[in-house]
Amino acid sequence: MAAMYTLLAGATTVGERIRRLMQDRGMTLGDLNRQSGIAKGYLSELVNEDEGSRRKPSAETLYAIGTVLGASVADLLGKTRPADEMTSWPPGLAEYVQKGNVPPQEARMLAGISARGRTPATPEDWKAVHRMIEMYSSPEP
Repeated sequence: MAAMYTLLAGATTVGERIRRLMQDRGMTLGDLNRQSGIAKGYLSELVNEDEGSRRKPSAETLYAIGTVLGASVADLLGKTRPADEMTSWPPGLAEYVQKGNVPPQEARMLAGISARGRTPATPEDWKAVHRMIEMYSSPEP
């Protein structure tokens, strides 16, 4: 599996990023449909979009696709950063990621957050943000 930043570099649409990730993982639209629960027709439209017909998938749709492909919503939106940019992450995030054994795709997602108001600044703040995102993005029983 190629490094996320390298794999997605230069991709200009969500569809192109999804296509690259599918190819890297040897997946078909049918595989992605079965594993994500997203309609195959919609996935096809999304992956084959062009500049004039850009789709705007919901965060829930991007999360479902990203979970299957091992990518964060930030990755799918083109906000992936090189791993060595950890030094440029907001205060406290790198420490939380390292101590909390946060998966790489979730760490990248957290690094891509831009907050309105008070930005998380401590590992504890980042843990609270992460837990809140997990709570609201988990499927309901």
